Amino acid sequence: MNQPHDEETFWNLVDQFIEQANDSVDQAGDPALVSAALLQACSRFNAFVVAAASLDRKEYTEEVPSALSFLSNQFREQLEADLEDYREHYKVYIAKDRPDESLH
Repeated sequence: MNQPHDEETFWNLVDQFIEQANDSVDQAGDPALVSAALLQACSRFNAFVVAAASLDRKEYTEEVPSALSFLSNQFREQLEADLEDYREHYKVYIAKDRPDESLH
């Protein structure tokens, strides 16, 4: 699995997916439901990418453990970075409309 080559396209896609997720929250009414659906869609699409990049079922089967490790590690690293970003900027991202919000 490769990292994105076109950084501008990559970040534009990220922004589009986030915008669609935000719109979906308005429709679904529950951010957790949208999060679960996004996670499932991401999983399903990544399984497709790994399978489509394989020459045949045998190669796919051999690639599954390394793909699983790579994708799991990527998600964990990205999630850790984003959770830290929200911790550092909580008042800006979340509590901006909560004047009595204090960080502990």
